[in-house]
Amino acid sequence: MILAGERELSGGRIECAPRLEAQIRPALRTMLEIHFPHSDIRIVPPSGRNDGTCLPLLYHITEVSTHSPSARPVLQIGPSHPAGSVTLTPESALIDAGDSPFLGFLISETPESLTLRRNIRLLLDDSRKTHLLRSRVQTIQKTSLEKTQTIQELRVSLRMLSARTTPLPRRTRPPEQTEPPPIASPHSKPPVPDAVSIPPLWFRAGRRLKRILCPPRSLPPVQEKTDPDENSAPFSPVTAPEAEAEAEAGAKPVPFFVRRVLFVAGEPDTPGVLYRCYRNAAAARDAGFDARVQSCAAVSYDDIHWADVMVFWRVEYSGHVSTIFDLAEAENVLTVFDADDIVFVPHYARVDMIDGIRSIGATEERIERCFSEMRRTFLRCDQGSTTTAELLFAMHSLRPVVHLLPNVYDTLSLKRARMALRMRGEPGCVNAGDGLVRIGYATGSRTHQRDFAPICPTIAEVLRQRPEARLVLFREPVTHRPVLLMEEFPSLIPVQGQIEWRDMVPLEELQDEFARFDISIAPLETGNVFCEAKSEIKFFEAALSGAATVASPTGPFQRVIRHGETGFLADSPTDWYDALVALIDNPERRVRMARDAYHSVLWPFGPQAQARRMKLALTSMSGDEAAALAGETRLARDRLAPSALPVIPASRTLFHHDALGEASVTVVITSYNYEAHLLDALESVAAQTLPILDLIVVDDGSSDGSVVLARTWMERHCDRFNRLILRQSMTNAGLGGARNIGMDAAETVHVMQLDADNTLRPEACETLLASMDDGTAYAYPLIACFNENGPVLMDMSADIHHQPGAPELLGDLPFNPLSLVSGNRIDAMAMVTKWAWAAVGGYYVSREAMGWEDFDLWCSLAERGLPGHHVPRILADYRQHETSMTNASTEKEAHKAHVVAFVQARHPWIRLSAERAKPRKS
Repeated sequence: MILAGERELSGGRIECAPRLEAQIRPALRTMLEIHFPHSDIRIVPPSGRNDGTCLPLLYHITEVSTHSPSARPVLQIGPSHPAGSVTLTPESALIDAGDSPFLGFLISETPESLTLRRNIRLLLDDSRKTHLLRSRVQTIQKTSLEKTQTIQELRVSLRMLSARTTPLPRRTRPPEQTEPPPIASPHSKPPVPDAVSIPPLWFRAGRRLKRILCPPRSLPPVQEKTDPDENSAPFSPVTAPEAEAEAEAGAKPVPFFVRRVLFVAGEPDTPGVLYRCYRNAAAARDAGFDARVQSCAAVSYDDIHWADVMVFWRVEYSGHVSTIFDLAEAENVLTVFDADDIVFVPHYARVDMIDGIRSIGATEERIERCFSEMRRTFLRCDQGSTTTAELLFAMHSLRPVVHLLPNVYDTLSLKRARMALRMRGEPGCVNAGDGLVRIGYATGSRTHQRDFAPICPTIAEVLRQRPEARLVLFREPVTHRPVLLMEEFPSLIPVQGQIEWRDMVPLEELQDEFARFDISIAPLETGNVFCEAKSEIKFFEAALSGAATVASPTGPFQRVIRHGETGFLADSPTDWYDALVALIDNPERRVRMARDAYHSVLWPFGPQAQARRMKLALTSMSGDEAAALAGETRLARDRLAPSALPVIPASRTLFHHDALGEASVTVVITSYNYEAHLLDALESVAAQTLPILDLIVVDDGSSDGSVVLARTWMERHCDRFNRLILRQSMTNAGLGGARNIGMDAAETVHVMQLDADNTLRPEACETLLASMDDGTAYAYPLIACFNENGPVLMDMSADIHHQPGAPELLGDLPFNPLSLVSGNRIDAMAMVTKWAWAAVGGYYVSREAMGWEDFDLWCSLAERGLPGHHVPRILADYRQHETSMTNASTEKEAHKAHVVAFVQARHPWIRLSAERAKPRKS
């Protein structure tokens, strides 16, 4: 391993003496597969030469003593060398690897090298015994698990026989379903061993004895080692006498800290594993925890020992699972059952409640057994987690502590969705396309026959009355068998020419299909307890790709869809007809509804919000005080009123260029009659060190030559930018409205705000972007003030200690939300994330209170606990002049009184220290 690392070799060959090769080849091959699973190392007879065309020679193994002089070592095994010994002697080996500092030390005759060679011999001998013992333990454990599972199955069958008059068949593995293959997850799955690998008895006994004799002190969690193989938690060295003294003194037990979370997938080959395991594991990592995903069948003792918390998603109970729980209890691992459907209530397994039982060819008995085993798993767990309030209520009957963790999208899905939408034209605008209006039904399994049946005649009538409408349905890629069983929907036969069939795609490509829809439908059986608990996936995935949604008014959809604004809720056939016709006949409303839906889901179903939820859930498991603090935060957040949608004033696009690349930052320049300064701002953006950049200029109804200047400049700088957009508000909307227009048009997560009379320094965007992590809502720099005479110096008469001649700076305080209580300390020139902007409803739009839109935004973000970050570098320049908005409007006595009253009404906790107008000097 050391030699391969020194030479960065991923392949090589081992030359072995012919007779010896037959004896040790199997063991040698096993060793290579264990320690070098990804390397190309071959075992071959001695070649005697190296012509440069074959793999490098890593080792040469002989069975007789050698005496030929050489400067390189050889591994000798044979009559004169006892089994397990290692003799390194001068012999031709490592021909192509060259000299090695490690080997040079190893073959020397120093005391250190002699000790190392002796340790190598002992290590090899111990390793051989350990592997043999582990193999025997695994064999015994596998046999034991098989017998235990058989006994438990017999017990379940006996209980069921005693409760029923008709016998049930013995539980077997479910037969292969006739539904299409599940959508593949982009994540590879680990190999599946036969049983949980339990360490030897002496190891477990020693660990238990250590806990009894040497309990750790009650210390806060310490930084873990960076060694990825270090799985044991750090303990303070406490001697037995000290432990006894603490016990006699009644010392408190060691607090439990959650650091590592293992997500156990019971159905690792279904799409749900991506939502409930991989994305939640990513949220846990974003929240500062270490997280892994493992299929249930592959969980080993090492996984259990590594974890502090284990989350079981859709895991059926079995002997294997029982052993996992026993070991988890012994290791003091907290267990959580996670479900995204009501799969823990066996009597719901009826065809009249779950139509999918019939349509996939299953039986009620089989599904009931599945639900029963999942219920047993749930009852063995300490807590629960789920996706909707309806499921939360159902789980509370079995466990009092249940965490609400909705299904969410991830960053890659968002990027793919928005790119697919951009390929159709400018997002947020009506694009002609092919003139068709596509109504898509993105069902991924053959379990929604009864959901679609009530609206099918209405869909057929809409298609008949609107020839430009198309119904998009999906089919199996190879057999072209429809996912919906079409024989159950005869009303579609007359309009089958308006049905557009699409092949099912992997889950990572689903957003491309949503982007083809103009309207997405999500019908569900209302009043059905199983359907009422379904999550909001179909709404937020359609919204990400720019499709307007019509959905059934189930509980989750009613809570997230603002009827008539972000989507339509339709229950009766009349509701469905009116909603579909309204969206088909009014493209502007359709696009506006899809845009508002996108803004409404960007935060609550995004990875940043999920990381905050996950942090609260996992922190609450770390002890009484942590649970109390997490509970306080959770209850306070629940009391916050939902934010309004960002107000996006009407605008028109005057210039649009999209190279369809992926930039990290968009600069938004807002301009109103700043023809004299606009060019400086544009040139400062073009000079940014970020090579790929988006630029949006929003003209708020200027009457000077600003628009012509901006458009001419953009036409000449298309090669510099990935996206270039010039938008103009239909009427003067004010600063907040103009900024919202720019934020709406941006397609990057990070957006840099710049007023047209100010400038950025070349490294501004790159530096601010680098300072932000995934959870940072905004970042702001130091800003130097200047006027027509040059830099503005600080007022020497002010009661502030500073060097004479120091420049006047804005944004010079570190981030602390409490600094906002007395007034604004952060300038508008900041980098704001689009999800944070959407989370608080954007900038307020009010001409009567224009001027403090940025202060209001920082206050709204503070109320929701979204952090900012200060970069103590001068990265922008603020122009002081008599015609600036601050001097011309904001800092006028009458207007400022309106501004103060307006903002204080929105944030009653503000206690301004300077309410009187104070124009900035020029």
